[in-house]
Amino acid sequence: MKVVLIEDVKGTGKAGETKDVADGFARNFLIPRKLAQPATRGAQQQVEREKATSVQREQRELADVKALAARLETAQVVLKLRSGKDGKLFGAVTNADVAAALKQQHGITLDRRKIEFEAPVKAMGPGTAHVKLHREVTARIPLMVTSA
Repeated sequence: MKVVLIEDVKGTGKAGETKDVADGFARNFLIPRKLAQPATRGAQQQVEREKATSVQREQRELADVKALAARLETAQVVLKLRSGKDGKLFGAVTNADVAAALKQQHGITLDRRKIEFEAPVKAMGPGTAHVKLHREVTARIPLMVTSA
């Protein structure tokens, strides 16, 4: 029996694929659990429409993320932290510090868990942070650490 998979089914296929499966498997497992539906012309057209809208949505999200990345790379983030006499910070710059400064200075809200550093920033002066916004887009945020 030919079915169109609605959701991913381990060992059978991914959502949106048309598969030829055993009649009993389709009638007793896939269709009652709403994992698949019989492969009719209407079902296949619906799957094509859903694929087209998901592609458009993905392109729109990628364009938005690229615009945000360009905005982040031009935004200079100034962090005012406590430091000792010789210019060393008490601790290091954290991703939460960068996220809070971005929100306060530029109005950009980012999840702190997406912000990473190549090496810990433990001294005053310039530095960079990396933000993974999308699987294809990573932005660099220029930092300037000053004493409070």
